[in-house]
Amino acid sequence: TEPELLLLDEPTCGMSPEETESTMSLVRKLCKDRNITILFTEHDMAVVFGIATRLSVLHQGRLIADGTPEQVRASEEVQKVYLGGAA
Repeated sequence: TEPELLLLDEPTCGMSPEETESTMSLVRKLCKDRNITILFTEHDMAVVFGIATRLSVLHQGRLIADGTPEQVRASEEVQKVYLGGAA
C-alpha cells in the first residue's frame, strides 16, 4: 500500500541549519514524488513557512489562525505570539 499521510512531530528539533535544510528537502521530495499530505508540528517558523501550503496555528490549545502561509503570516495574533510583534 502507498501511504497518503506522513505525520512528523518536530522533525528538525535539535538539528543544525544544514541538517534542517537537508531534512526538509527530503520531506519536500517525499511529498512531491509520492503525492502525500504531510501533517507536522514545528516551532521553527522558517521551516513552517518554507514548506507549508496551509497552516493551522495553535496557542495554549486554542486555534488562533488557519489558512495559507501568507494569511497566517499576516495575522496580528500570530505575529504577536510567534513572530515577535506586529509586522
